[in-house]
Amino acid sequence: MKQAISEGRQASRVPAGAKKILLVLLASAALSYGLERLAAFLFYRGDAFYFGRYIAIFACAEMAGLFFCFRDVVAKRVEIAVFVVVLSVGTVYAAALPASCGISWDDEWHYYYPMLMSHVLSPGITGAELYYIENFTDTALDREGYDRESQEKLYQKVDGLYQPDKKGLVDRTWPRPYYLPAAFGLWLGRVANLPYHMTFILGRWMNLLFYACLSFLAVRRLQSGKMIAAVVLLLPFNIFMAASYSYDPWVTAWFLYGFCFYFGELQQPEKKIRTWEWLCMALAFFLGAGPKLLYIPMMLAILFLPKEKFESKKQRRALLLLAAGLTALGLGAMGLSFALPGSGGGVGDVRGGDGVDPMGQIAYIFSHPLAYTKILLSFLADYVSPQMASQYMGYLHYFTNLQPAPCSALMLVTLMVVGFTDKSRRDLEVSVLQRGVTLTLSFGVLCLAATSMYLAFTEVGNDEILGCQYRYIAPVIFPVLYCIGSGRIENRMRREYYNGAALAVCALSSITTVWTYAIDLY
Repeated sequence: MKQAISEGRQASRVPAGAKKILLVLLASAALSYGLERLAAFLFYRGDAFYFGRYIAIFACAEMAGLFFCFRDVVAKRVEIAVFVVVLSVGTVYAAALPASCGISWDDEWHYYYPMLMSHVLSPGITGAELYYIENFTDTALDREGYDRESQEKLYQKVDGLYQPDKKGLVDRTWPRPYYLPAAFGLWLGRVANLPYHMTFILGRWMNLLFYACLSFLAVRRLQSGKMIAAVVLLLPFNIFMAASYSYDPWVTAWFLYGFCFYFGELQQPEKKIRTWEWLCMALAFFLGAGPKLLYIPMMLAILFLPKEKFESKKQRRALLLLAAGLTALGLGAMGLSFALPGSGGGVGDVRGGDGVDPMGQIAYIFSHPLAYTKILLSFLADYVSPQMASQYMGYLHYFTNLQPAPCSALMLVTLMVVGFTDKSRRDLEVSVLQRGVTLTLSFGVLCLAATSMYLAFTEVGNDEILGCQYRYIAPVIFPVLYCIGSGRIENRMRREYYNGAALAVCALSSITTVWTYAIDLY
């Protein structure tokens, strides 16, 4: 009888939790409407209701309500809290920013490819899709679509041009896995017969949903250091890119998942790693390097798993050989991309100027190795310096007018505090060798990133490296931060307050940025 009562109570917990979540969401929705009207009356001359303003207020109210009602989840199940915050804050970005290209790096191209993939069963580009590709400069340079009047005109024009029965240019592209989430969103929007500007938003929101799901899976692999991973995932730059048309969130999330898996296994020395787990870890690095092969050497970190982690010598030998082979394959493909004509070897990036010649630059490096080493180290010293950290914390490209967001300094402080305080005795299981290898590989891929831009974007013999954007740092932030702390500094703070404060800072930093650069213009 007691067992039946206990089982009945356990079965009732899920519905009770679901009811509480629903109540919080409904209360937040109602309260946010009133707050949106109050904000409009006090600060916006009583103007009409605007969804972008409402969704930002709703995200704040909903997260506050959920954190208050589920403090035990914030303390013990960080991955769930991270999923909620990523999805909530990212939805503000996806919904409140103009439904247009010309907001993030090269998003016209990152929209073009998933758009073509979404038409795989019915090739053809509509007038609305062509308009987005050809007129992105209006949003990027003229800020069209940020104020309410121009946004309404933009959406009316795009929705009017969307005529599925009158497709024009027929073009195809080979499938790119990293564009699948956005392509699925665009396809789903067309199936649901949404206005095309809403289909566009759905495409980038699906990119965000994939990032949120992978964030959840990554953080749950760790026994310690969960908040380091959480803050990295919630950097305004990373959330902004996840809610945009881009492959950067694919790279960042897969590499973070791979390293969370790796460190999570090291934190459990008594546990044997199963073959399927090792393959998932290796696959994460391999998939993450798909759009940017220069990151593939990071996979070599898993070669330094202790031999005691493996079930047999045969298993260890086979798996390590596989990792080395995949790394060699990736590096070979990257080398070919510079050597083959038409793949970058002959022309480079035309935006770098007429003097760009990858093969000529390679010849220069080999003939002046010491000079190039000085150029490279000088560049990297500035590239990763704390003074330039704002460029990869809150630099949101065209959205923030090519300037770092105001929250950048706060996010840098938060990241450093969490990096040194989110520790436990579990971290002592990660040896000095494993930390050193990870830091060395991280430095190595930054060298590769800088060198790739020296080849493809910088004129031959230039004493500076041009075109190396700060987003290339994103995949190495978590492994570096995890490795520089000490497990001897054990965090004994109450986890609901520690975790909640860090997540709140991340959420409010991003929402403040959206409000300042977009919502405040409505």
